Amino acid sequence: MNETIKVLFASGSVDRIPIAVEQMRMLSPELPLAVVSEFPVAGVRWIPYPVARDFRENLALFRWHFRGTPIGLCAVIWQPRTPYRRMRLIAFLLAPRNFVAFTEKYGPIMLGPESFAKIVKHALWRTKLEVLSGCVRWWEGLPQLWALGRLFQVLLAQAAGVVVVALKAFLPGRTRVRYPVETRTPGISVVIPSRNGKDLLAAVLPEAVRQIGRVGGEVLVIDNGSDDGTTAFLSQAYAGVILESHAKPLSFARAVNAGIRKSRFSHVCLLNNDMVIEEGFFDALRVAFGKVPDLFCATAQIFFPAGARREETGKAVQPFAKDRQPAEFPLRCDLPLPGEDLSYVLYGSGGCSLFDAAKLLALGGMDEIYQPAYVEDLDLGFRGWQEGWPSVFVAGARVVHQHRATSSRYYSPECLERILELHYLRFLARTIANPQVFWRQWREAIHRLNFLSATGTPPSAAALGRAWRAPFWLTRRPLTVLRDEHILAIGSGAISVVPGRLRRQRGVVLVATPYLPFPLAHGGAVRMYNLLRRAAEDFDLVLVAFTSQPGEVPAELLEIFCEVVLVNRQGTHALPSTSRPDIVEEYDSPAFHAALQQTVHKWRPRIAQLEYTQMAQYAVDCAPAKTILVEHDITLDLYQQLLAQGDDWEVRRQLARWIPFETSAWRQVDCVVTMSEKDREMTLTAGLSPSRAFCLSNGVDLQRFRPSGRSEPRRLLFIGSFAHLPNLLAVDFFLREVWPLVQSLGATFHIIAGERHQYYLDRHQDRLQIDLAQSGIEVEGFVADVRPAYERAAIVVAPLLASAGTNIKIMEAMAMGKAVVSTPAGINGLDLEPASDVMVADTGAAMAQAILEMFENPAKRDSIERQARRTVESRFDWDVIASKQKLLYQELIGVARELEDCKLAPLQS
Repeated sequence: MNETIKVLFASGSVDRIPIAVEQMRMLSPELPLAVVSEFPVAGVRWIPYPVARDFRENLALFRWHFRGTPIGLCAVIWQPRTPYRRMRLIAFLLAPRNFVAFTEKYGPIMLGPESFAKIVKHALWRTKLEVLSGCVRWWEGLPQLWALGRLFQVLLAQAAGVVVVALKAFLPGRTRVRYPVETRTPGISVVIPSRNGKDLLAAVLPEAVRQIGRVGGEVLVIDNGSDDGTTAFLSQAYAGVILESHAKPLSFARAVNAGIRKSRFSHVCLLNNDMVIEEGFFDALRVAFGKVPDLFCATAQIFFPAGARREETGKAVQPFAKDRQPAEFPLRCDLPLPGEDLSYVLYGSGGCSLFDAAKLLALGGMDEIYQPAYVEDLDLGFRGWQEGWPSVFVAGARVVHQHRATSSRYYSPECLERILELHYLRFLARTIANPQVFWRQWREAIHRLNFLSATGTPPSAAALGRAWRAPFWLTRRPLTVLRDEHILAIGSGAISVVPGRLRRQRGVVLVATPYLPFPLAHGGAVRMYNLLRRAAEDFDLVLVAFTSQPGEVPAELLEIFCEVVLVNRQGTHALPSTSRPDIVEEYDSPAFHAALQQTVHKWRPRIAQLEYTQMAQYAVDCAPAKTILVEHDITLDLYQQLLAQGDDWEVRRQLARWIPFETSAWRQVDCVVTMSEKDREMTLTAGLSPSRAFCLSNGVDLQRFRPSGRSEPRRLLFIGSFAHLPNLLAVDFFLREVWPLVQSLGATFHIIAGERHQYYLDRHQDRLQIDLAQSGIEVEGFVADVRPAYERAAIVVAPLLASAGTNIKIMEAMAMGKAVVSTPAGINGLDLEPASDVMVADTGAAMAQAILEMFENPAKRDSIERQARRTVESRFDWDVIASKQKLLYQELIGVARELEDCKLAPLQS
């Protein structure tokens, strides 16, 4: 029988867990301690608690964890108002007779007759605290009777939202009214609303008039009841400027619409009189319309005067609710990334944007309900998106904004904030078409206003008090081209577009990846970078990739791709229980779906290449492009190998999900690319047609990786990211079975473990106890260039117990002219010759013996090193593999063209 243990289920706040751990150490100190918690706990055996999974699955998981292991004590932290009730119940069901609860006042309480009095005392004490705290809250709330009124307002607002949902759901949709649009002369009509803004016009007009004179067009000033001599100033200084005067001030939307109706050219630039444009402003905005199909709006990059905080940037987004603070206004402006340009935005600023006049008129201009200003540009941009017309941010069109230089003369800051809050509610009721999306957005907005009102924010309280009017703001929902969910995902701020090399009008290949192909942080990046770098010689490539740290795109990628689209992904440990593998759920992103669809619409790729199995879920977004799924490894094969190493509840769970997902993914794409013939055979066994399964093996850059002739005696090298469980298993096996036999020979074991390797050690510490603090072991994290490590190594080891796909590190080592000692799994799919290309050992003792032989027999090692280089030169050259990939692309593009011709040909009766 296994050793009896004690377990703490850390079902409390972060500050209570260390206290409970120390208390647990003192109880039955002879028993080893394990801690089950959501986050790692230092200094103890830690078992992760999957907080988002359902109760049934977690109960099964922990029953498996502690199978055959007697639990002497099973403790929980009994802390009210913490979200761990199911964790406490699991602890009780595991060991009801040895259940302990750590309480705040009475310490550990064990279930049983002997603790009855303590349980009653704790219950009474807790009840007293709740009653007293309730009385205190009631007493403190007496002077704030307005809170009852606020509660009533919230209930009314929610009821109004329910009515709007019902009306949106049951009223028939309407086709949006199309206003007649005449054919217009190419050029730009600049519309500048102004109210007593003579001095501001004197600053903005010189450059605007000069640039319009160069690009062709007109400048219109819509004067809203000015009495500062604006008319006389314009007639004297700018006789060519078209002036339309109104005796009474107009709202911003009405003034803009008057200018739109008066304009004559193909594009309309809405420009506030407090915006000073920089050189090339109109040119940069106009170029965007030639690059983005169906473009509705190109908006400028906004700067503020020196010394003023930059409140706007032009990159207007609405982050997902989980990505913003409870009190934060839903809309914000993000700072653009270095090199970012033509990124999709939710809307273009009404003060510095260029619009397609035909589309602008088709929408009827701005909605004049938004008086006197604010949110009308959001409403306009969103309605454009609903028609399938994008808005983009143009980094090269720059303006300096004298913020609120006009509005602040007539409205107080509090009044402007109240208008902004109220108009946002109007926008939700009028413009959001989907009832479910509206309801989600409405609840978030009312919750936020309630939160701010409770903290004494008058503008929020005023908006909350008028939210009950939402049904009266409603218009019948339009029949839209793009779904509201897609638009909000596009405008979430998670997507950044960075232009790369110039397009050469060749066939477009779109590549979708879960990681950037550069830097070369792992074998997958090495493969993608080397093959795509060569493919860029014959095709125009576009990349859509996840990134966890948005930043400057490496120059190495911009030299390959015509465009790089980054989608921010924040990883989470709180993955729900579904029928799909966890990593598929982790990479299921509304923003990525939207970015991919938009990129396909923009670039019209012939081929969409999905790298890694989890990306197969995006195949449907790539239509009508022909799709390739690149199986860097057959994931179900990997999990089958892992399970063969020993029963594991989590591995079994994932395998049960991978089998239907992966085999279904093979049938959903046009072609599956595998790393080896062995992997290809697996797809055929699953029923895939031979014509849709293609082997493109991994390779090595023979110019980059060359023998150096230098090495340090008895130095071993292992390269493998600890983020990949098989690499952790390999290190664990080597340190247990091999290292004790070679350490005494004076060997050094160098491990390159990748980024965050300590995190992954902690994550898997319940399964693996790896001691890297031993003498002779050197550990590094991510290394940008691994060649110096290869040069120093006398032998490269690959002690993998499970491996799918093929190991690029083996090929790199061979190209460097290094002797490799591997397990059979380490050279999986490579079809190498044992004792000639590499040394192969299937046990720890055999591996230690092979290493010893390489140390003691230089001639043998030299022979293997030379043969290794000859083998990679003949079989694993990236240039040869890239030529095969080119043939595959050409074949798929030819099929796509044939299909297009068939669709275009008239039907024959």
